[in-house]
Amino acid sequence: MSILDSIFGRKHPPMIGLDVSSSSAKLVELGQTPSGDLVLERFASEPFEKGWIADGQIEKFDEVADAVRRLVAKSGAKTRDVVMAMPQSAVITKRIVLPAGLRETEMEIQVESEAHQYIPFSLDEVSLDFCVIGPSQSSTGDVDVLIAASRKDRVQDRQGLAEAAGLKPVVLDIESHASRLAMGRVISSLPEQGKDMLVALFEIGADTAGLKVLRDDEMLYDRDQTFGGAQLTQLISRQYGFSFEEAEQKKLAGDLPEDFESTLLMPFVDSLAHEIGRALQ
Repeated sequence: MSILDSIFGRKHPPMIGLDVSSSSAKLVELGQTPSGDLVLERFASEPFEKGWIADGQIEKFDEVADAVRRLVAKSGAKTRDVVMAMPQSAVITKRIVLPAGLRETEMEIQVESEAHQYIPFSLDEVSLDFCVIGPSQSSTGDVDVLIAASRKDRVQDRQGLAEAAGLKPVVLDIESHASRLAMGRVISSLPEQGKDMLVALFEIGADTAGLKVLRDDEMLYDRDQTFGGAQLTQLISRQYGFSFEEAEQKKLAGDLPEDFESTLLMPFVDSLAHEIGRALQ
């Protein structure tokens, strides 16, 4: 059962997904057909200036909040419930083993006790959550529990962005976990629902590229590399004498000189393919 299933049941109300990255904010609104299939109702994006967000940290809150407001208005979305995610770098996760059959209050006490060992901050400074993954494979009669913790100020920044745009945060996930859930949907559509298949997901962002490898819902490999679209923007800036911001706008608009593809784009794609090959090895 998914996070949304556990909150809303199988039939979900329409809601917005808001992704805040170093280069832009992106919004999707999902609805459902009577049969329960998800439908993409709306999509929109709004660019950020360089430096507004760095290493997952919001450096220019007011500017980012204004951009999110523009994004929501541009999308035309009427829904106000929003799902967001924290960058992996802002969250500490740890899998622990606890006795099965504990009541929720008992489990909360156990989780807080265990969390002290793994979180280098006072628990008063963090937002802490957990979920039961299932029966433990290593300890009969126990359950595996995933702990997730992030500093409260990082969580409040994400909540504040949503609220500044008139949205109501209902789920705050972890980006890597959200990617894994989305990847699971793709795998389930493969022959025999992807059973025993090795499946790799390569995500290319502005500053980093991430590789995830799964088999039968088990994450075998998860790594980020410092390689992304911003490097192509920097090459464009140097080659044609544009500012970084101009180069980014022209890249997105496809408004570049005729020799761009042969001079910059194809060598960049070759480099990207080489990085993917290295990561897979």
